[in-house]
Amino acid sequence: MCEKCNELDKKIEHYKAIQSRVTDRTTLDGIAELIAQLLARKADLHPETKQ
Repeated sequence: MCEKCNELDKKIEHYKAIQSRVTDRTTLDGIAELIAQLLARKADLHPETKQ
């Protein structure tokens, strides 16, 4: 995996850790959106691995 993907994975894991400790629905929705954006960015880096 490339370095950019590793950085994105770290950010995703960070947001997931926060997500597990938060109960506010608006915050959870925002975190889910951030995670989706990071996953999309990761997919854009390697379009040949999209499923």
